[in-house]
Amino acid sequence: MLTQELYSTKNYKDALAFALKAHGEQKTPEGLPYAFHIASVANEIINSLSMYRINYDEANIAIACALLHDVNEDTQERVTNHNLSLKNIDKVVSGVEALTKNETLLTKQHQMQDSLRRLKLEPKCVQMVKLADRITNLAPAPLFWNKTKRKSYVNEAKIIYDELKDSNPYLAQKLQDKIDNYQVDMKDNYLAFFTKDAQLILDKNHQKYLKTFKAINRINEYVMKKYDLELFYRWDNKEKLVVKATLNSLGIDYIVQKLNTKNLLDINKQIDSKIERLMGIIYEGEDTIKIV
Repeated sequence: MLTQELYSTKNYKDALAFALKAHGEQKTPEGLPYAFHIASVANEIINSLSMYRINYDEANIAIACALLHDVNEDTQERVTNHNLSLKNIDKVVSGVEALTKNETLLTKQHQMQDSLRRLKLEPKCVQMVKLADRITNLAPAPLFWNKTKRKSYVNEAKIIYDELKDSNPYLAQKLQDKIDNYQVDMKDNYLAFFTKDAQLILDKNHQKYLKTFKAINRINEYVMKKYDLELFYRWDNKEKLVVKATLNSLGIDYIVQKLNTKNLLDINKQIDSKIERLMGIIYEGEDTIKIV
C-alpha cells in the first residue's frame, strides 16, 4: 500500500491547466512563457516540503496558490470556486485574493503594505507563497532595470522577509540568502535601441528612464505586431554613453517620422489610442534620451 503523497498531482495539474489558459501568451520580463514563472514559484514550494514539513492539505493549498497567484492580477480570469474545482478551493480563492495587489491604491508601496496585511490574516501555507514568489524573482534582474529599480526591489524583499519569515523557516532563510547576494550595483548607465544604422540612447540614471523605456519597447512591439512596422530591431545595455561610435543618435522625431510612414499619428484620422497613450509617456520622458 502506498503511503500518502506529499501533495496531490491531480490538484497540481488542474491548477496549472487553469493558470496556463488564463495567462495565455503572457511573457516574463525575460521573454519566456509565463508558465516558467508560475512553475518556478510552485517548484520552490514543492522543494520546501522535504525541508520543512507541512501537512497534506496545507501543501495542496500552497502549491495551488503558487500556480494561480498572478491570475487575478495579470489576466482577465478570476480564481473562484465556480470556475475551478480543487480541494480546499475556498482557502485557495482566499489565498490568491490576498496575494493579489489592490491596484486602486495609489502607490506600489501602499499596495504591497495592503497585500502583506491581508496575507498575515491567511494561513502560513499561503504566506509562504509570497516568500517563494520573491525568491523566484530575485534571480538576476531584467537587463533593462536600473540601479534605482534594483535597489527598490531588494528593499521590498527585506520587508516581505521581515513580515512573513515565520511562515516557513526554510523559505525564509533562502530568501535571506537571495537578498544578501542580490547585485544592485552594476556598470550599466545607458541603454540603446538600435535600427540598422542608428541608435536611440536612454540615460538609465534619469528618474523617468524606466517608464520611457517601457513605453518605447511596448510601442515597438505593438506596431510590429499590428501594423508590420519595425521601429527598432533590438535593445542593449551599455556602460558608456557612446554605444557604437559609428552610429548616429536618434531622438523622438525618428519615432514620429517612422510612425507617420503609415499615418499612425495623422490628426486628420482616428489615431490608435494605444499609440497615442504610449507616445504621451515618451514625450514626458524626452529628456531621458541622449543625443551624442
